[in-house]
Amino acid sequence: MLRSVQVRRSVFTSVAAMVFSVTAHADSRAPGGDGGEAVPADPGGGSPSPAERGVDGFGVRMIYPTRAGGETWAIGEDPNHDDRFITQGTLARNSDGSWRFENDAENAKVRMSVTTSAGYHQNQVVTDHAALAERGYMQSPRDWKNVEITGYVRVTDVSNTGDEITWYARGGKHSNPQPFCEGVAYKGDLKFSGRVRFAKEPWHVNYYFRPGDGVPATRSILGRWVGFKTVMYDTDAGVHLELWVDGEGDGHWTQALATDDVGGWGSDEVYCNAPEAIPITWGGPLATFRWDNVRKISFKHLSVREIEPNDDTIFREGFDP
Repeated sequence: MLRSVQVRRSVFTSVAAMVFSVTAHADSRAPGGDGGEAVPADPGGGSPSPAERGVDGFGVRMIYPTRAGGETWAIGEDPNHDDRFITQGTLARNSDGSWRFENDAENAKVRMSVTTSAGYHQNQVVTDHAALAERGYMQSPRDWKNVEITGYVRVTDVSNTGDEITWYARGGKHSNPQPFCEGVAYKGDLKFSGRVRFAKEPWHVNYYFRPGDGVPATRSILGRWVGFKTVMYDTDAGVHLELWVDGEGDGHWTQALATDDVGGWGSDEVYCNAPEAIPITWGGPLATFRWDNVRKISFKHLSVREIEPNDDTIFREGFDP
């Protein structure tokens, strides 16, 4: 299993070292197009059964298979009435089937969060990190933990070109006052410049980036469709993280960055009753699609899936030699 060896031997792997990419089959639902969009029939969010092995209900390539009986969600026909999809504004549909906020002013600070089938109940959330590391979940055994978060965006106007879009999981809401121990996450950033990086947030708000200024994954993403995936799953040693980019919006996915948190990422933890710089090995009730400082953006094919990262079940036929 060459892929497993490459990813897990080093704590940090950049796009220059990656030799694998994966391509979706070209058909009328290809994510790079502006027409013929396929959308799930279930507005509640469960991703429909793939039309073929290795793709989701939108025809988008899955890097890892969905866990049998695991949690799934995908944006549906009526996301404004999806109880599992928490947004701060009303969504409107574009003529090409993608989505936008009805009021562009909503784009300045977006946090679109997805719950599991257990919902989000803040009064049930445990915030003692030592206890979380022991029991493995923050609110429910169904919390998002080993996940593949996917979405396509077309960012057309921004107020800060140095910002990014971010997909993240393994925590709940990120609020004040600080330190907010529910606001924990591993985050994948795709900067408007086309660079990518990871962020670890052991409590809100306190970030540790890897690498600090990111690595190039594609050209500037402004004005065109780009796909982005954040993947995270537990290993025997800690937590493995991957970022994947469909840089041309044509269904060709490339692993842009990989890293492992085996302890020591961050500083001595003095909040939330956690041992120093421990990996975030528990699940959280929310997975989130985030961006800031955007004036205009469209998005589509959003999904969150609980994955089975076992090497033997990876869709090997989709990888280029």
